[in-house]
Amino acid sequence: MTISRHIVFLKAGIAVSFLTLFVFAVFARDTLPVYNDLIGKAAQRSVSGLIAGLLPPPAPYAAFAGIGTAVLFAFVTQILLFYFFEKTQAIEARLFGMFLFSFAFEILRIAIPLKTVLRLSGYIPLITSRLMVFGRFYGLFALFAAGLYVSGLKIRREETIIFPMILAALLFAIRMPIDSFAYDTSLYPLTGFSSTFGIVNSVIVVLSILCFVSGAYTRGSHEYYFIALGILAAAIGRKMLLSADTWITLVSGAVLLFFGVWYSGAQLRRMYLWV
Repeated sequence: MTISRHIVFLKAGIAVSFLTLFVFAVFARDTLPVYNDLIGKAAQRSVSGLIAGLLPPPAPYAAFAGIGTAVLFAFVTQILLFYFFEKTQAIEARLFGMFLFSFAFEILRIAIPLKTVLRLSGYIPLITSRLMVFGRFYGLFALFAAGLYVSGLKIRREETIIFPMILAALLFAIRMPIDSFAYDTSLYPLTGFSSTFGIVNSVIVVLSILCFVSGAYTRGSHEYYFIALGILAAAIGRKMLLSADTWITLVSGAVLLFFGVWYSGAQLRRMYLWV
């Protein structure tokens, strides 16, 4: 990718993530009052039974804050990505940026409150549910693709790794059984085989981390060890933030996510820009 296309790519990420933040802000006042009732009608908690037993009951507005935090995080990190990596064309940095951009898809969780407030068609949650699933797998596969590149995957054009990544996320979104009219306490739609796909998510994260560790060994760059550590923190924080239905998990997840992303980004910047 040329430097001009790289800059356009970064600016597009900023523009779209700002749009999601703007949409959230526009509808925040109208949708906020219905969260209490919606969380009370949730089909199940967003966390597993064992963990749920250790946490307080769901907080009605934790889901609202979680959506806002996710889209704000996407917008801020896209700006920082442009500021710190505008002059480098490192493929792993661009793929890591795609992982960060995936948080913008969380704006789609407001479809359920909007459907209640505006009395929208039932097709809206059906469409947004598929897009939400795509967004979450898109983020994970972007992280995995970055790991594959670091571990030594030889590619002439980065599109050869980006297009299969997007296609895989799309296939998961299309094929996954989804009950778009039932949701958990984070306002995420209920999906079939949730435990199986939870394992798939964990495997993708573990493989991504192992790829960075392998890259550190084969390339002789110890920074990749630190990046792997940052990715672990970011992945745990991401899981906590996206499934947060209490203030404890929301704050803890946001802190872990921010630390992991900052730590990994600092190592990448040190490698490519010598700072």
